[in-house]
This record gives sequence, C-alpha cells and structure tokens, in this order.
Amino acid sequence: MFLKRLNFEVEIYEAYEKRKDIGGGFQIAPNGMKVMAELGLADVILKNGVECPVMQFQNDKGKVLARVPQMGREKFGLPSVNIARSTFHEILVDAVKKNGITIHYKKRLTSIIENDESVTAIFEDGTEVSGTFLIGADGVHSKTRVYVTENGPKPVYTGLQNVGGFAPASSIGELRLQNEYPTFLTFGKRGFFGYTLCNKGDGEEVMWWSNTPESRELSREQLRQIGTGEIRKELLNLHQNWHPPIETIIQQSRSIFKSNIYEMVRLPNWSRNRVVLIGDAAHAISPHAGQGASVALEDSMYLAKLMKDSNLPIERIFQLFEAHRKKRAEKMIKTARRNGSGKKELSPVACWFRDKFLSIALPLFAGKGQDWIHGYEIHWDL
Repeated sequence: MFLKRLNFEVEIYEAYEKRKDIGGGFQIAPNGMKVMAELGLADVILKNGVECPVMQFQNDKGKVLARVPQMGREKFGLPSVNIARSTFHEILVDAVKKNGITIHYKKRLTSIIENDESVTAIFEDGTEVSGTFLIGADGVHSKTRVYVTENGPKPVYTGLQNVGGFAPASSIGELRLQNEYPTFLTFGKRGFFGYTLCNKGDGEEVMWWSNTPESRELSREQLRQIGTGEIRKELLNLHQNWHPPIETIIQQSRSIFKSNIYEMVRLPNWSRNRVVLIGDAAHAISPHAGQGASVALEDSMYLAKLMKDSNLPIERIFQLFEAHRKKRAEKMIKTARRNGSGKKELSPVACWFRDKFLSIALPLFAGKGQDWIHGYEIHWDL
C-alpha cells in the first residue's frame, strides 16, 4: 500500500489459497501500530483487537513475579493490541483491495530470473510474471531467500515448539484484574503458557499460546498429521497442576495450532540486484519478543520511504535498506533468543533463580528496555 502511494503498479502473489482460519493470535506493539496509523488502519485494529495495558509475569503455581505496565498510549502514542491473526489478515486484505491491488492466490514460487531491466518470478503452476523489482515477503521458509543468498543460511530450529488457539471467554471466568485485562505470562519448570483476552470477531475469546521444549524438529507433514486431541493431551500433561485457568483454557479450546519455532542467523545479504527480502524472509525473529509482525511492518514502511526519498537505482536503494535495518533486526533476534531461554526445561534451582531475577529485574528495567523497541518511529513526510 505504501508502494501504491508512490504510483507503482503493485501485485501480490500468495503461496496459499484464500482462507480465513489463519493461525492463532499475536500482538501488534506500538512501533507496529504506528505503521498501521500511517496507513489509516490503526482505528480498525483497535476496534477489532484488545489493548494490552499490563503484562503480568507469574510462575506455574500462580505466584505473581512482576507486573509491567505497557504505557503504550502514554509514552508512544499508541497501545499494544492483541488480535487474532485471521482478523488482522482480513483487515489487510480488505485495505489492499480498496487500494486497487490484486492478490493472486495459490502461487508457489519456484525460481527467479533477472536481466538488466527486469526480474521474472516463475511459479509452480507455470505462471511467469515480470516487473521492475521483486520484494520477497514470503516468511521464514522463504523461496526468495534461496535466490538472494544463493543457497545461503537456512532458518535454525530453536528447540521450542509453539502451540496456540482460542477458548471462549465465557467458559474461562473473569480475566480482569484491577479493572484491566492483562496479558498473563506463566513460566514453569518445563515450558511456558501465555493468555489474554482477544476479540475474535464472533465474540470475546481467550487467546493463548504455549512454548514447549522439544529437541526434535517436526516436518510440515508431521505437523499436519497431529490432531487437536493429541495436542490437547500433550498440553494437559505438560501443564498439569499449573495455576488456574490454564488447564480449563486447554480443555475448552476447539482448535489448536502447532508449529516449530525458528530464528534466522545473520544473512550475508538481504538483496540481490532487483530482488529484496523483508520481514521473516530477511530476519526471522522467534516470538519471544512479541515483535515479528511489528518489525516486518517497519520494514515495509522504511523500504517504501527510501524509494520515495531517493532517486538512486533500485539496487542501491535495497542495499541502503539493509544497511539501515539490519542492526535493529539482529538486536531484536538476540532479545527474543534471550527471552526464550527461560522457557526451556530448567532444574528447580534454575527456576528459583529465574523467578528471583524476573521479580527484581522486570520492575527496574522493563520499562526502559521497551523504549528502543516501542519508541522506534519512521516519519513518512520528513
């Protein structure tokens, strides 16, 4: 949509078929919401999501370790918003169509060919499409990355799996504390469980996610074959005797999603001639920082702004984009990796130290630690 503002003819080629049941939920942080505001979409996100005023950290017995106010509106102008991935996707698709941009579904990229004047994408069904440049926003398992890095580094499995879903809020009980709806983050001896209120379109639901240690990386086929009942049984075993309402949330969830958690090691380059990577394709960030979507949104706006403000050749603009964005993205990857280390299996002594550390460090440093993340801003008109 930013490119459309610059009078580019834009088309989107999506690998998957058109669908509405996309994944679980996630959070758009203030830095991501600023991008949504520039696109005129902040209000609709707020209407269809739930603001996160505070994060409450606790252990599996329910002991509160720390409460960290988000202060999004007060400090950064916009709040963090919890939203269903399917709802966010529908909002973006609707906005894209209103901007006259065509989305082509079931187009799986197989190869890319370039010459001095154009780039051609070739898809699995035989479709060939040419343009002045190509932006690869095709995620952690990016086919575009294979071309750009010439079969370079692949995403690294972190030893954790992400499981999540939704449960009817009416079946869970009161989630409000001190007239707020916190995001609850629970750390146990083995694994992690988070949950919060979310407006899913058909009523209020509890959005939840569990990070489970698993040394074995599952293939896509193995993930597809695992049924909801089997996942539920595994989760109830893992989170047995964790504080309420965790077991109830798992029991009341209708459908449950499971995936491997990856991160991207440092790539040698984000672009090759007329092709550039953005988002997870360039810098897959594990979900432990809650920043994957927001940093990808930053990418889209920053790249378009460079195009708006520069008369340089497109190859040079892509190089500048990488130079300006790489340090921040890699710092975010390290932050997420550090946050995720407390979700793996720990000894009782390590759990005690973790709980003590969180109870002392979070109240002292979490607010300041959010400033470099949430305070980031791109000024379109400057």
